[in-house]
Amino acid sequence: MLKLISTVMLASALLGSTMSAQAQCETDIKAFYTAYMQNAERNENLNAALLKAHMSPELIAKLKDYTLQYDADAVIHAQDVCDYAIRSLTVVPMKEDWYMVKYRWDDQSDYTNIPVKATKTDGQFTILDISPIGTYTDSESQAN
Repeated sequence: MLKLISTVMLASALLGSTMSAQAQCETDIKAFYTAYMQNAERNENLNAALLKAHMSPELIAKLKDYTLQYDADAVIHAQDVCDYAIRSLTVVPMKEDWYMVKYRWDDQSDYTNIPVKATKTDGQFTILDISPIGTYTDSESQAN
């Protein structure tokens, strides 16, 4: 799985020379969430390395607190995932390095919306923040 993640990130980096910084971040966020959700479905232990590679220790600790508080994984705003959710995953750019990560459980369900702040500096993709469950309305006000 880490090899797949590395391949996706390398492909993103190679495309980066022709893509805007925002488009690069969108691609990286989608790759991160796809890997994270696949790991959650198949081998959750792989997510620790994924978080460490793209988040600060402080953000990881904050997300662990949110997970305990809400009894749901703070990264995906859910207790588990399904294949449809992974396939429906989209990333919508907003203002000031914020992106809305969206997915659905099936074709009839509402979207789960996850505001994510991320940046790509010197080729390194970093997630700076993930809003807690149910608080995305503040970040939505920053939508383009």
